[in-house]
Amino acid sequence: MKMIDNAHTTLLAKMMDVYALRNKTTAANIANIDTPGYKRQRVDFEDQLAQKLDSGSMNRQEISEMRAEVNQTDMKPELEEELIEMSDTQLRVQLVTRALRHNYEQLRMGIIGRAG
Repeated sequence: MKMIDNAHTTLLAKMMDVYALRNKTTAANIANIDTPGYKRQRVDFEDQLAQKLDSGSMNRQEISEMRAEVNQTDMKPELEEELIEMSDTQLRVQLVTRALRHNYEQLRMGIIGRAG
């Protein structure tokens, strides 16, 4: 099971969870643009990840224990900024999806001995 469930795939799965939360948070920001007193929320994760990566190698357990945080800002949400955030998140989802697909294609090739 270690071949399938390694630190790399755990990190990619974690990133997909973070991006799903970020999409949900961005959608809430857009839905509440005209709500009086609503403050923009954002999902923070990349700084925590960078800090862990700088400290050395991470194992599956450490990656699993990392949590994305939804933080409220002092700003009112702006439609243009939220749409940019949503586009950026979608590009990141596509990148992680491609990395996961490549990872599992390599695993498949190792098992059956040929591509496709």
